[in-house]
Amino acid sequence: MKQQAIHGLILAGGQSTRMGTDKALLPINGRPLLYRLASQVAAFTQTVTIAIGAPQRESLYREALSDLAAQVSFVTDQFPGCGPLSGLHAGLSAIADGYVFIIACDMPQLSAPLLQQLLSRIDSGADVIHAAGQPFHAIYHTRTAAQIQAALEAQDYRLMGLLNRLQTIEIAMKEGSQSTAFTNLNTPEDYNKYTAE
Repeated sequence: MKQQAIHGLILAGGQSTRMGTDKALLPINGRPLLYRLASQVAAFTQTVTIAIGAPQRESLYREALSDLAAQVSFVTDQFPGCGPLSGLHAGLSAIADGYVFIIACDMPQLSAPLLQQLLSRIDSGADVIHAAGQPFHAIYHTRTAAQIQAALEAQDYRLMGLLNRLQTIEIAMKEGSQSTAFTNLNTPEDYNKYTAE
């Protein structure tokens, strides 16, 4: 799958308030969640960037990534405290021109069938390729960084509002690809349920 000219961005700058601990460092099968995601994303992208919010997280995340750390780059928010839109802006502003697969660090399950559906629409020229109602586990073009910056400057932090202003393609979910792709680990209950399965 590496023949696709696509980059990867993991959003890991959130406060993890409901979880009570840094979601990116939650252990999944003996490895931090961030390691799991970075290795999955690296398998099909040219580069992997992690939006970490604040700069003090970088050393912690480098340690968590261990042998993968040399393969990733880290970016910090230019608009601190503005939610996932600020991480999206930081990442897309730093990545070379082109399409970027974006996943949030609390989404533990990359879906290969959904990914193939997204990648199959890259030639469309759309700003964003995503599943209905889902701003992440999606593909964005780096040119959207300017519109994201305008939204941040206007203090409009709504992700779905942003998608409504961009040229998007909504893909219809194939049977079975939705069940795990949009799992979120927001609370200790979510985490316990996921790790017990």
